[in-house]
Amino acid sequence: MEKHIILTAFGTSTQAQTTYDHLHSLITPRFPDSQFHWTCSSPVIRRNINKIGDAQIYSLSELISQLNGSSKNQIVIQSMHVLPGHEFHRMVRESQQTSIMSAIGMPLLSTPDDYHRVSDCLMPLMASNKKRAIVILGHGTTHPCWTGYPALERVLRKRAGSHIFVAALENYPHSGSVIEEIIASGYQEILLIPFLMVAGMHFLRDISGNSPQSWKSLCRQNNIRLILHEQGLGMLPGIADIFSDHLKQAFGSLNQQQ
Repeated sequence: MEKHIILTAFGTSTQAQTTYDHLHSLITPRFPDSQFHWTCSSPVIRRNINKIGDAQIYSLSELISQLNGSSKNQIVIQSMHVLPGHEFHRMVRESQQTSIMSAIGMPLLSTPDDYHRVSDCLMPLMASNKKRAIVILGHGTTHPCWTGYPALERVLRKRAGSHIFVAALENYPHSGSVIEEIIASGYQEILLIPFLMVAGMHFLRDISGNSPQSWKSLCRQNNIRLILHEQGLGMLPGIADIFSDHLKQAFGSLNQQQ
């Protein structure tokens, strides 16, 4: 029986690819009897990478089609997404094309325990002066999993204090509203931690960029000092452990199918 793991990320065409490389280096040694494959769930990013890269990045459907050729294959498709949103569910639908034994590894935040483990990963960054607001800034989504953001804020505030704010670049909790709340609370300094797997285009454009709606510009307009943590979640110690455990759980479900 040949075991295959397909790590499925949204992807990036920026230098933040080093974050995925870092995760790969930590996860692969834990599954020495498996062959690893990567794919990007974003077609746009996949096309951009294939234009400039030496190695071809296949879609999940293409990888599944290649592996369907042998009934001896086992596949675990591991989501490298933060929340089980639209990208994750698109991945699940594509995974149903396989006719061989397969299972899904869940995204980073999938159970209450995941939220507490991620808070463990964030705590070293948040051990700072409580006179400074700390913003955990995610992408945001229209999927019902948007509730993960206020849930995360509740967990973090219980552990670290009320100076923790969770915001999203898109949709709820809206960045503008969170900045207003921070100002109303009297904070004049923000430490911003990207709650993005990689600090890629969104970090460069929507956080540290010079557009009028970037966090850098909004803070400047409101006379707030902004300090940026310039790495994505995937670089934090402990994040690869969570994904590895989700992979183990997926392999466990495969064993139950036999």
